[in-house]
Amino acid sequence: MEILQCHRRIQMVAILSLSVFLPLSVRTQQTTNTNCTTVGNNTNCASSTNNNGDQQRSYEAGQQVGSALGTGLGIAIQNHSRNSWVKKYCAAHPGQNWRWTRNSDGRLLTSGHCPSDEEKGAIAANEFMARHKDFIKEPTNSTILVAYLDEHRLDPREEKSYEQAYKDLKKSGKLDLYAK
Repeated sequence: MEILQCHRRIQMVAILSLSVFLPLSVRTQQTTNTNCTTVGNNTNCASSTNNNGDQQRSYEAGQQVGSALGTGLGIAIQNHSRNSWVKKYCAAHPGQNWRWTRNSDGRLLTSGHCPSDEEKGAIAANEFMARHKDFIKEPTNSTILVAYLDEHRLDPREEKSYEQAYKDLKKSGKLDLYAK
């Protein structure tokens, strides 16, 4: 009984002194443990104060960073998996639609269209022309470019084919270009 009363008195004194001197944010995060032992008429008490605030904030910050990294990593893995699958599917099924569903419940997550060979060629050509502002979009230049692709057996679905043709034809002076 005496031990409990002593423990409560010391806790109340500690709580009151802390509430006067410390700001609210620290008050709620600091713990004082007091242990008292009574032998005969002598009571000895020992107190230890543990400032859990800094540890708790560090722990919570670590939890948030870990959670964000875990979520980001999961999303990156899922996107890579989907992109790889779409690339393989579209290579085998040009011009068809694709659907990506969740394995657990079959819910549709995303869908799209695999470009046909003609669409891939148009995309590559448009990307090439967007990069080269000096290329004049006229039938003569297009005919020269397509002839070069055919002659050198370059894939018209890939932008690097247009880049190679452009470099060689520009060097030889066969293309009409805007002056820079």
